[in-house]
Amino acid sequence: MKENPRSSKSSNKKRPSHLLVGRVGRAVGLKGEVEVQITSDAPERFASGNSVVISESSRSLTVESTRKQGDRTVVKFAETSDRDDAEAIKGAELVIPLTQARALEDDEYWDHDLIGCSVVSIEGREIGTVTDVLHQPSGSLLSVEGHSGEHLVPLVREVIRSVEPGKRITIDPIPGLLDD
Repeated sequence: MKENPRSSKSSNKKRPSHLLVGRVGRAVGLKGEVEVQITSDAPERFASGNSVVISESSRSLTVESTRKQGDRTVVKFAETSDRDDAEAIKGAELVIPLTQARALEDDEYWDHDLIGCSVVSIEGREIGTVTDVLHQPSGSLLSVEGHSGEHLVPLVREVIRSVEPGKRITIDPIPGLLDD
């Protein structure tokens, strides 16, 4: 569930038109290459010939090549021919149209399907509303804002009992998760 809606903290329940697939980092070398922090779990997203869009400008970029350099991903776009071009897109969010998103498995959801959902315990206790989905190295968390403050709920089968996208999430909280 890594391809994320562009504005994950939006309280607007409208389905986004684009999904975030990466963020441009610093320029690498003199030939227009940039570091890209890839947020997509579909590795072919940055294969040669594929296109992404800069979210703020709607400018399309075509991937010319991608390589790993240590733990970094370095991408050369056809539209960036030198270091100045690469520097000009530093910090850009790269998106794809939602229509190009991969098909989800039965137990997968887009972040925008979870944000705004009410969260209740299996006993029916109202916990709050999902305000964000946080993707951490150790796993994903729901940020749930309720009457007793913010709760971070792990997105794991042991806790999440059911999901009705755009409506409701039922949880079986582990001890200490909701301690006030």
